[in-house]
Amino acid sequence: MNTFAVKGNNSRFKAFFEKAERGEALTVAFLGGSITMGCNASTTENRYVNRIFAHLCEMFPKAALTLINGGIGATTSQFGAARLDDDILKYSPDMVFVEFSVNDDGRNELFRETYECVLRRILQYEKHPACLVINNLFYDSGENAQAIHNEAAGYYGVPAVSVRDYIYPRLQNGELSRNDLTDDGLHPKDKGMEIIATLVNKAIDEMKDEAANEPLSFPEAPLTKARYLTAKRLDNRNITPEISGFIKDTDKQADITDIFKNGWYSSENGAVFKTEVKACVINIQWRRTIKRPAPTALAIIDGNEANAVTLDANFEEDWGDLICLTPVFESDKSERHTVEVRVTDQPSDEVPFYLVSVITAG
Repeated sequence: MNTFAVKGNNSRFKAFFEKAERGEALTVAFLGGSITMGCNASTTENRYVNRIFAHLCEMFPKAALTLINGGIGATTSQFGAARLDDDILKYSPDMVFVEFSVNDDGRNELFRETYECVLRRILQYEKHPACLVINNLFYDSGENAQAIHNEAAGYYGVPAVSVRDYIYPRLQNGELSRNDLTDDGLHPKDKGMEIIATLVNKAIDEMKDEAANEPLSFPEAPLTKARYLTAKRLDNRNITPEISGFIKDTDKQADITDIFKNGWYSSENGAVFKTEVKACVINIQWRRTIKRPAPTALAIIDGNEANAVTLDANFEEDWGDLICLTPVFESDKSERHTVEVRVTDQPSDEVPFYLVSVITAG
């Protein structure tokens, strides 16, 4: 079986290997969802991220390698594009692994655009980092978004490793047991984490042993509208909205996985948040909660209540609160818009409506 779903171009990896062999200080970063965060691994060391990093440390004992884990559960490349600077690029990475293939919906054109923007911005970063795409899977159906993700990978010459293409046929023929790999059909346990790391490490080893490719010319034109190249996350650290009934959350954020921080909350019916942005695309990032009854709000753009988007915070799952990223306006032209969030139903003071941020693009 082929190691790579997309072979890609190895020139950036060969440059990384040369620097590592010289003993340089290098940063290895991972961007993704809950699998990257390490959900369901028994220990930190058993996460696929840490296994890959340990392999690199073993390969290059003279190098001073630093690990950045940018995994946040239940998030997509749409949010990834907005947090790329703060969570990955500010650390000046030399190698970046990207994993969103079970969180992005491969049938939704939005994620074709947002995923391309994540790859394009990583590759355009001033240090020219090596980049590799990882395709995880839903174990029971084999579904994932690798078709659109690997389309972008192929276009930019980024190697891609499909965990799905290795695991799913072996689940179907009985060579692998689902219960050995995952409890919930999504998050790998230690054995599943080991397989991910083994496949990626094999790809790294193959690139290390092969001859270097000529560097690719960077594609001038993107595949999509690529509006999320300029994605911005606006929260209480960088904007001062007009608020009535909302309270600025001043609690300190522990780390990037402490997601319900730096926003605004309200337990008041009729509370209003209002700000002005310039963008093509506007998204509201907010909390849906397992605590019920939960509040409902409206997102209103430019005072157009007829096209308001309902934000119902009642979450029907039981695994925990969900950070939602809801598109509320889209066009191809960047213009100034007023963004209003208005609480319309506040059943209980004990369950506030939490507005995490406004994310704009274009």
